[in-house]
Amino acid sequence: MGLREALWLGGFVLACYATWQFFRALRAPHPSASAPQAVPGREATRADTSADANADGVEDAFLDYAPLPAPQPSSAPAAPQSAAAGRENAQPDVFQLELDNSRLRQALQAQRDLVALQQGEIDRLVQDITVLQDELDRLREQPTASPEYSEAMVLAGQGLNAEMIASRCGITLAEAELVLSLARRGEGSA
Repeated sequence: MGLREALWLGGFVLACYATWQFFRALRAPHPSASAPQAVPGREATRADTSADANADGVEDAFLDYAPLPAPQPSSAPAAPQSAAAGRENAQPDVFQLELDNSRLRQALQAQRDLVALQQGEIDRLVQDITVLQDELDRLREQPTASPEYSEAMVLAGQGLNAEMIASRCGITLAEAELVLSLARRGEGSA
């Protein structure tokens, strides 16, 4: 049996157990219907009532660990009960306000995170633009002529003819004439 099948089997067993516990909880009598008398100063637990609640004879005391609510004395005056009812009505409002406040704080934090992410992206883009601007400035400052013809351009600017430029720079006569025409055009536009 592979690991995948073992995981599926384990999940199935857990689902069956959860279903059994759910139906068992539905069958159990309500704690207020068969609650034993509480000892003053001690909270009743499910372990205290497990013998009464377990009609099928199965001992599940290790599963019964949740405390039961203490029974309310019936001799309380009517006025405090109405005040308690008013507080119970106000309590959900406070709870709803706290819940809304929590949601708004989460939304605000999400917006702050988004702004921080966008600011980081903007900073990175500004940095990229600065690098590109520096590279563009550097490229503008470089001479437009090829380094192999730069000496020929200097010689053409000094007034040498094509044959002299070709012999000194080691280029062909046609290339020297082209360099001369470019140098003349550059002088004419300047």
